[in-house]
Amino acid sequence: MKTNSKNHKHIWIVTSIAIVLAILTIVLLPQNKSYSMLFIGIAGGHLVLALIAIFTGWILIPQKLINKIWKRKPIEGFDFGWSPKWIYGFLAASILTFLLAVHVYISLTGSPKIQFIAYSSLLLLSVNFFIGNVIIRNSDRTTQITLPMVDILANRGDKILDAGCGAGRTTIAIAQVLPNATITAFDKFDADYIDEGGINLIKRNLKLAGIGSRVIIETGDILKTPFNNNQFDAIVSSFMLDHLRTGKKQALQESFRILKPGGRFLLIILVRGYTAFGVANFLSLFITPRKTWKNWIEQTGFNMVSDGKINEGAYFCFEKPLIK
Repeated sequence: MKTNSKNHKHIWIVTSIAIVLAILTIVLLPQNKSYSMLFIGIAGGHLVLALIAIFTGWILIPQKLINKIWKRKPIEGFDFGWSPKWIYGFLAASILTFLLAVHVYISLTGSPKIQFIAYSSLLLLSVNFFIGNVIIRNSDRTTQITLPMVDILANRGDKILDAGCGAGRTTIAIAQVLPNATITAFDKFDADYIDEGGINLIKRNLKLAGIGSRVIIETGDILKTPFNNNQFDAIVSSFMLDHLRTGKKQALQESFRILKPGGRFLLIILVRGYTAFGVANFLSLFITPRKTWKNWIEQTGFNMVSDGKINEGAYFCFEKPLIK
């Protein structure tokens, strides 16, 4: 979908004419405020419509096409590759919603009640999008804590699976905390909010971290992994299982199969709460609640060790029972 000005030429023409007429009316006919407000309303409405059309097209454009158009500047340090669409999308939505609120306020002066309801709703939505932007921007910072302080190698093994490794942030954190561990970085590498799904970035980041020899990169699906029964001493998954639509419980069952008895799973996810509402608004009500995750974990056969909050999410640390 193209979103340049040529596709919305009539909008820009009407907007320009309305702005000129508004200026002329204000200057030449200052006593006729109603006409100038009318032209300002027409100009503002068309401008907002144009910006919304452009923004909608930008959101719908495939990430691969955006990568060709938007040339990201090389980053000297670690690069976890969050796409511009994801990083700036909430900020753009906040600005557009605010402009729409202003337009509604101006255009509905004749209906005070409707004006108040519409303006207040749009203004609150704009604030909500802005909060979402702050949360998303914070989550991209390399200074953010990646792992909670829990013992994931209680059985004293050294084989760890990073399930849903992405561009390698969690993999690097594990390697820094556990320098003797051998890590398998596992992912489908198809996420559209990370450049190239993260496969090239994780290779680059592992090289920068100097841990390439300790990490095995595997491509596959957490719902049906290529690993053997009881293969790993620990599994870590950060903000991946909660992205699964209907396979969350199946992913837990598969993790139980490949985890050694006595092995632990550190799961970091987004659950319902203020943070989720800031990012997803009312869609956050469809996010799996903490209580449901706990039930699934217990039903799968794990024993809960600890749980708590980390950054903008929640964590659960649970253990596969020893064979009696």
